Amino acid sequence: MEFSRFKHASFWAVWAIAGLVFALDRWTKAWASQELALVPTKPLLGEWLRLTYVRNTGVAFGLGAGRGLPFAAITVIALVLVIALTLSHKSRTWPRSIALGLIVGGAAGNLLDRVRWGSVIDFIDFGYRQNWWPVFNAADSAISVGVVLFALTLLTEGGGKDERKPHVSDPGGGPGPAA
Repeated sequence: MEFSRFKHASFWAVWAIAGLVFALDRWTKAWASQELALVPTKPLLGEWLRLTYVRNTGVAFGLGAGRGLPFAAITVIALVLVIALTLSHKSRTWPRSIALGLIVGGAAGNLLDRVRWGSVIDFIDFGYRQNWWPVFNAADSAISVGVVLFALTLLTEGGGKDERKPHVSDPGGGPGPAA
């Protein structure tokens, strides 16, 4: 692997965004642990948004909670695949770099919780009356936004095809332009 692969600004943007998301996730979870762990629910915007401290043993939005699945191992595998994707030249567009940074940062934040405590701290709770979305956190939000953004890039940027133009002539002695 040559060093020039890492010179592209969008490659470094992935890691800068991932670092920011990870730091935001750590800060918000530490705040939630201190401020919300002892209160059942704290209303924030009337009946629409509240803060509710939850320890989630499942994946995003509580899916699979209590099933004893190895979510840390699954997260590591997914994270390795996403990191491999960041190394691809096909992912060197700004929208894809932003999407991958959101996914990597969010996955790393939730993975740290799983490894340390066996669960993830969730605290954002919104809905209305009896219709509430499952409680989630900043990492879940970043992952969800990143996945949607990446999917949109597949639709709008041609699915990741390598659209670099070939050279007109091959300095290595191969066939050049037709005469």
